[in-house]
Amino acid sequence: MAYSSATIEPDLSDIDSVYPDSVNDANCTTSITSSALNYQYHSYHEGEYLLPNDEQEQDRLDLSHHIYLMLLKGELHRAPVENPGRVLDLGTGTGIWAIDFAEVPPNCKFEVDDFEQPWNYNAPFDYIHGRELEGAIRDHKQLFQQAFDNLKPNGWFEMATFEVNTMSDDGTHLKSTYLLNSVKNIYASARSFGKAMHSVPSWSDWIKKAGFVNVREEIYKLPQSPWSKDPEFLELGKYHQLNMLEAMPSYTYALFTRVLRWERVEIEALLAGVRRELRDLSNHLYTRVYMIYGQRPP
Repeated sequence: MAYSSATIEPDLSDIDSVYPDSVNDANCTTSITSSALNYQYHSYHEGEYLLPNDEQEQDRLDLSHHIYLMLLKGELHRAPVENPGRVLDLGTGTGIWAIDFAEVPPNCKFEVDDFEQPWNYNAPFDYIHGRELEGAIRDHKQLFQQAFDNLKPNGWFEMATFEVNTMSDDGTHLKSTYLLNSVKNIYASARSFGKAMHSVPSWSDWIKKAGFVNVREEIYKLPQSPWSKDPEFLELGKYHQLNMLEAMPSYTYALFTRVLRWERVEIEALLAGVRRELRDLSNHLYTRVYMIYGQRPP
């Protein structure tokens, strides 16, 4: 899989087409709006986590896990971890990554806790992993320092996330004004809330400053719809288009109503425009996936 410097070649054979397997826009508007109005949110530290915690969102998180497996050719991580005896998965979501990593469920134990509070573990870890935590962290430097302090010497720390953004190699993302506007307002509302949605470009530096060595930052391109000529990117685009269609209401309803004080009808109009842009395959949209890992010195 190419890193961010490589250009993804679009399929220009039918440039004006809309992906035929995409959800019908009218039906999609009705179903997503209806489900968004009935989102269930986290009760633990209520109001701290602005994404829903219901069955629909859990299905979307599992879809994201599948996309990571596709990007990593079936692997669960990039850090060169060998036979770790003790592993911590931060913000574990549905638990699918932890269960897969543990290989058998008895090796995996779930705890409900706030990873931004002081950690009180009775033994250090060989490997600490976090995924899709952009927008869930108030103090990154404190979190990365706690990870460092709770690793064994030579232990590894890894963070991965989809960047909340849209871009293209040929400038066609500039036509996606609804999507660009949604990103701009997600950044503004998350910043006001105190949990930035565009911090990942700084993670590598912050991880180094926490004391980690052998820090690597890997950046992968992830198409946001199935416009690519390359079969692998085309398949990724099919899955991530669905992920985007499901994610946009999750990322906008709570933030835009609670922080920006938008009315429901304003959000619905914005999301309808976003759906049209995601289904328009003449927009060669992608985001970047960051995978950053470092090691505690001996």
